[in-house]
Amino acid sequence: MSQWVFIEASDVWLFRDNKPFSAQQNFVAQGQFPPTPMTIQGAVRTHFLENMLPSEGRSWDDYRHGNVSSSIIQTVGLPAFNGQPAIQGALHITGPFVARLNSNGTVERLLRAPLDLLALKSEKTNPETYDYKVLTPVTEYDFATEPPFDGWCPLEGGGQGHKQMQGWLSESDFINYLKGNVSEVKHLADEEVFTHENRVGLALDYNRRAHIESMFYQAEFVRPCDQVGLLIHVDHPIFTGSGYLSLGGESRSGHFQVVNNIHPLPQTGRGKVRIVLLTPAYFTGGWAPENHDWSPWVGDGALVSAAVGKPHAISGWDMAARRPKPLRHYVPAGSVFFFENADVKGIPFTETPHSSPDHGAMGFGTFAVGSW
Repeated sequence: MSQWVFIEASDVWLFRDNKPFSAQQNFVAQGQFPPTPMTIQGAVRTHFLENMLPSEGRSWDDYRHGNVSSSIIQTVGLPAFNGQPAIQGALHITGPFVARLNSNGTVERLLRAPLDLLALKSEKTNPETYDYKVLTPVTEYDFATEPPFDGWCPLEGGGQGHKQMQGWLSESDFINYLKGNVSEVKHLADEEVFTHENRVGLALDYNRRAHIESMFYQAEFVRPCDQVGLLIHVDHPIFTGSGYLSLGGESRSGHFQVVNNIHPLPQTGRGKVRIVLLTPAYFTGGWAPENHDWSPWVGDGALVSAAVGKPHAISGWDMAARRPKPLRHYVPAGSVFFFENADVKGIPFTETPHSSPDHGAMGFGTFAVGSW
């Protein structure tokens, strides 16, 4: 039984970026929001194991050595141990999405503004009014492109003064954008969704249970606005009703509740389509698969243009091996790929790095489909 789960911060959250950080160094530990699918997968698996291991009379060491029931292994897998490769398990997560709990009890996603959506402040008396434009490939142009960009089309559609829109769209506005209707769109600025809080502290000597002199640090926490949290989809009944789970650094937590009536965003389409990334995606060629072969996702479709953001560097900490995970660059959420003659398959729009868990099952490469 699959579940949609909405998670609100109990206080603040710490989701760090991938710069090395320790006390007494001369930079702040920068925060990021939303967290990566890798972070969410770890939190969901930990929550599952915290409930299942005691019921079987097992410990974390038992799990690390594989001395647990087959149902646990089948669901969340096992970490690598003593030369044995890791087992991923059947758990499939979609997200995370930033989401908002409305006054009527429904939950709606807030989507990062796509990179082909432009905005210009209106000259009307209301300073909060914007004029929006959507970039579209132009099929008639007076220049030629060479491989691997042969057949590519320029993107046009913005007016003078229009700039890439920053912020977030409500779910209804995002669906209108996918349909090409942006006349009534209203975006949310970052500060309407979350704020950053810088906090300072001193490193701890865990043997003495006391602070270490001069080991000062500063970290950037995230405080979601009221009724704003994270929304994820899991394909196993991991959660029951409502409760708390550990999420992020500094032993922070979130309150979760299983929610209903979440409608899927369009993930199939044919012909001239735009694929909008909702979570980061990994490709062997950086922003594209090796040899620019898009057939696993769009069949015989051809890529004709793209609006791709700055690479998102993602790593993490391997709890079992007690070492950092490899640092890799991902295509960020909000990036848009334009295809023609496409037959979108609906599978996660991402590849998986060599010797890594299935990235699609972790939540990478979540996307929505629109037309152009």
